[in-house]
Amino acid sequence: MKLPRILLIAFGLVALFGALLATGRLIGEGGWQSAIGITLTVTGVIGLLNVVFFTRLKASLDKMADDSNRKS
Repeated sequence: MKLPRILLIAFGLVALFGALLATGRLIGEGGWQSAIGITLTVTGVIGLLNVVFFTRLKASLDKMADDSNRKS
């Protein structure tokens, strides 16, 4: 299960890069740069939340399926 770890790191880096762009600390300040930075930050955060949520959901579904197979 290395894929969720890689996805967490990737989305975290996207969010950090977007935050640096949005605040103007990476290259400079500008309208397009701020808009792209905000977009990347939101995308990264939503990606992080999705990875965490669906990883936990899959684990709970696997556990429920395993429990139901044991009862039968």
